[in-house]
Amino acid sequence: MLAIRDRADLTSINPAEFLAQCLNLALLAVAFGALARGLSAATGRRPVVFSATAGNGVLTHAAPTFADQLGADWAAYLSPFRYYIGGEPLKHGFRWADAGIPAAAASVLVAAGTYRFKSRYING
Repeated sequence: MLAIRDRADLTSINPAEFLAQCLNLALLAVAFGALARGLSAATGRRPVVFSATAGNGVLTHAAPTFADQLGADWAAYLSPFRYYIGGEPLKHGFRWADAGIPAAAASVLVAAGTYRFKSRYING
């Protein structure tokens, strides 16, 4: 993006704001990866992990939009996409609160998955 910034008329966005957007995207990916890891450790079944993670992605992507329409504004805060893009990192830069929520959720999911995996009985 920095290489094509001038030609794409994106000069109003500085490199720090691009970096904030990339970091938020990486944290979103880490959060969904941690969800998949936790589900995998808990169930050990690939179809369950893939379908539950994909379903969660679709539902949480749509949640902020439908929450506003249904009058359940609190539900938008349950979506990791709200923390990815809700603070408008291309306009306001990096925000610690928006980055901390997905990072904390990923940490909890990895810890819970690790605990569950250690307590699961595995034949072999």
